[in-house]
Amino acid sequence: MVDTRRQGLKGGARLALFLVSYVPLFLILIIQQLYKYSEYLRWGGLDSESVFRFVKYFGAVSVLATASLLGLIGLWLLIRNVSRRAQLSGDAVTIIDIENKNSESISYLFTYVIPFVFQDLSDPISVLSVSILLVVTFLIYTNSSMLLINPTISMWYSLYQIEYIEHGTEKKKKGMILSRDKYLEEHDHVKLKRLGHRLYFSTDLGGES
Repeated sequence: MVDTRRQGLKGGARLALFLVSYVPLFLILIIQQLYKYSEYLRWGGLDSESVFRFVKYFGAVSVLATASLLGLIGLWLLIRNVSRRAQLSGDAVTIIDIENKNSESISYLFTYVIPFVFQDLSDPISVLSVSILLVVTFLIYTNSSMLLINPTISMWYSLYQIEYIEHGTEKKKKGMILSRDKYLEEHDHVKLKRLGHRLYFSTDLGGES
């Protein structure tokens, strides 16, 4: 028998969500670095000095730009797939209590993103410090309800804490859901697809019963 409590997103999908949550930070760092060291943007050929200069001043931001792009592509694939699966095989439920949790993304932004903003990515110690903190945050992020707390996704989706009843049962359950519907209310019917422990993607089934 399959233990449904262990079902959820694979490692690649979790990594994509984490990277996307840091896209605002990565964009700020890239802009800062390009502006601060713009005089080194002139390419002088493939000599060792030019290569060293590029790696020193723009190596880290190149990695961040690549990570951001991969994260956004991964997010697009994830949302497309999980939305389709929710429609086809999601669990139909009725919401009986709901609380908007979008403010959690603001807390995440200031707690986990803003402290990195003033780092100089041409300094190896700063790069190492940022890398260690990102790895630690990733390990915490992907093993907790923070998986759905995402400033980037919150620009298009809403995060809710809900209590619900599965159709055909009277058992009440609780969970956190990500929904495109910004106006979900009690008694709304939705379909849920599992993303993690008590974490779900939601698609709308209709209005109030």
